[in-house]
Amino acid sequence: MKPLTQKATLLIFLLLCMLHTSAQPLKWHDPMQEAPSCINGRGWNAELQGGYTRLPARMQKNIPEKVWRLSQNAAGLTIRFTTDSRNLQVKYTIADAPRLPNMSRLNQAGIDLYATGSNGRTHWIGNHMQWSWGTDTIAFTFRDLETGKGTYELYLPPYSTVTSLKIGSDERATFSFLTARTDKPIVIYGTSIVQGASPSRPGLMWTNLLRRLTGRNVVNMGFSGSCMMEPELFDALSEIDAGLYVIDPIPNSYRLTDEEIVRRVRQGVHKLRQKGNTPILLSESYPQPDFSLNPHAEDRMRSANKALRTAYESLLKEGVKGIYYQFSQEIHFTEDAMIEGTHPNDIGNMAYAKAYERKVKEILH
Repeated sequence: MKPLTQKATLLIFLLLCMLHTSAQPLKWHDPMQEAPSCINGRGWNAELQGGYTRLPARMQKNIPEKVWRLSQNAAGLTIRFTTDSRNLQVKYTIADAPRLPNMSRLNQAGIDLYATGSNGRTHWIGNHMQWSWGTDTIAFTFRDLETGKGTYELYLPPYSTVTSLKIGSDERATFSFLTARTDKPIVIYGTSIVQGASPSRPGLMWTNLLRRLTGRNVVNMGFSGSCMMEPELFDALSEIDAGLYVIDPIPNSYRLTDEEIVRRVRQGVHKLRQKGNTPILLSESYPQPDFSLNPHAEDRMRSANKALRTAYESLLKEGVKGIYYQFSQEIHFTEDAMIEGTHPNDIGNMAYAKAYERKVKEILH
C-alpha cells in the first residue's frame, strides 16, 4: 500500500475534526420550563407563560381577527442567557404559514444571535449557513465560539408562530436563562414595518436595532396591514406600564378618512392619558424614496400625515402634556432604503432606528 500524501493526510484529519465536532453531545434547555418567564419584548408575561405569543387569550374576543392572528407571531421577542459553551444549537418548530414574497425566509422564519462578552461589547454571531430547514423543525448551529462566558440574546422570527424551542449547549458547559427584563419598556404600536418587514434577518428589524442602540427594553406591538388604531388596541396598550409609547400608524391607517384618523388618534391619546403621564410619540409615515420619478404614488399617505399632525396640534391646544411628534423627513431615507417602495430593507431599517434613537434621547434624556 502506498503511503498517504501530505494533502490526503490533512484532508482525513479535517474530516475527523468535523466528525468530532458534530458528534459532541448537547444538553438541551427549554425556555418554557423557566419561572419566572425569560421571554423579553412583550407585556403580560405573567399571563403569557407557556408560549411565544404577544397578547393574552382574554383579548381575542375584543380585537380584530387578523390582529389576533398576527399576535401569535413572535415579533420582537428575545431570550437572554449566559453560557460558556463553545457550541450552541437552536432547534424550534413553527406553525405552517405561506411564504411572503416581500420577506427573506431568514427573516420570516429564522433566528438571530448576539453576544456580549466580558468587555461589555455586543457582537452579532453568524451561523455560516449551518442550518437545517426541515418540514417541521428548523435548526441553527453556532460552532467553535470564543466568547468565554458571555451573555447571549436570541431574536425570534417576526413573521412566524413559534410552537416549541430548545437551546442546546455543550454537555459540560454552564448555561442559565436570564429572567425577563422588568424595566419600563418603549412600547411601539405600528404596522408591518414595526412587526419586522423587511430586513434580511430578525436582528436588523428597526425595533431590535433600537433595543441595542439605546439599551432599553422594547415591546413590539406591530401588526402587518392591521394598524388601524381601534379603541380595543389602545385599551391593550394602556395595560402596559410603559416608559414611552410610540404610535406609528399611518402606513396602514392612511386608508381611513382624514377625519377618522384625527378622531382615532385623539381618542387613543386620551385613553393612554387616563392611565398616566407616560410620554407619547406620534410618528408620520416614512418619506417616499422614489418621489423624483413617481411623485404621486403616496399622495394619500402624505395627506394622512397631515391629518396626524392636525390631531397632534389639537391635543396640544387642549393642554395635553407629554406628547411628541416625528415628521416624515426625520427618517433619513436614501433611494436604496426600500425593497419595493413600501417596506424598508436593511438600510431603511437602520434609518428608522437612528431616527427613533434621536427621539428617545430627546424625550427620555
